[in-house]
Amino acid sequence: MPALNRVLFNVLCKDLSGSVAFYRQLLDLETTYESDWFVTLSPKGQPHIEIGLIDQVSQFTPRHAWGMHEGTYLTFVVDDVYDVLDRARALGAEVVAEPVALDYGQTRGLIRDLNGMVLDISTPTADLQLHEDVVLQPDEMEEGGKAERPETAPNWADFHPERAH
Repeated sequence: MPALNRVLFNVLCKDLSGSVAFYRQLLDLETTYESDWFVTLSPKGQPHIEIGLIDQVSQFTPRHAWGMHEGTYLTFVVDDVYDVLDRARALGAEVVAEPVALDYGQTRGLIRDLNGMVLDISTPTADLQLHEDVVLQPDEMEEGGKAERPETAPNWADFHPERAH
């Protein structure tokens, strides 16, 4: 069986330089490779985590992918979903959904990048216990409609014990 050496998600960009600026400012990423048609970005000190930004009509972009984002969204797990959504607003991004604590232990907000792709910005809910803005899904609200913060958040491994290490 062949060995997998790298996974790179490439975002098709209508405006490559604008998209590079957006992702760098939104997530405090640094450029690890740059050309006139393709850029890779990584968190500082984490070159093994990378995202590719590619001109959507570059000669190197598969023609079958030009202009398409259907069926995909990209998740970024960050230390503070609220901070990132505030940055997104300041950058002019559309906030699709405000952060909500989901039953699998993540607090997730949704935005659209400059290319129209949905980005899932998430933080483990347990890491946000001091944050006053945590809102639970409607089905997790107590009677009277007031959200209660869970005392303990579910662990990812509880839902996927076969994958837990």
